Amino acid sequence: MPVETRAHETAARAALDGFLDALNSRDLAAWAETLHYPHVRVHEGEVTVWEDRDGYVERSAPELEQLVGSGWARSGWESVELSQSSPDQVHALVRFARYDAAGEHTGSFDSVYVLTRRSGRWGVLARIGFRTV
Repeated sequence: MPVETRAHETAARAALDGFLDALNSRDLAAWAETLHYPHVRVHEGEVTVWEDRDGYVERSAPELEQLVGSGWARSGWESVELSQSSPDQVHALVRFARYDAAGEHTGSFDSVYVLTRRSGRWGVLARIGFRTV
């Protein structure tokens, strides 16, 4: 594998980890900074598009409150496979799990994340996912 490929995959993976770290911090502004816009999410048969960072923060606040209210404390990667990549776009096949405050597993989700590099910065452009367990 060429060095360039490793470098962009390493950078994309760091952006993916930053996305999850920001979610776990419950800081919506920081989470919004890990994305590129317009940002697309396909989940439970619905497509949601956020045009910009401010719209993401505003429209995601109730969803985060609902997630916390369900007993969620944090999420973690169970698996990450960088399935396709180029110097400016990487597709990641992931499975993440949710955990409650006691560290108990409350669900797993398979997803595809599309990460892109724009103006030298990697971010999540799109997420497609569903609950598996």
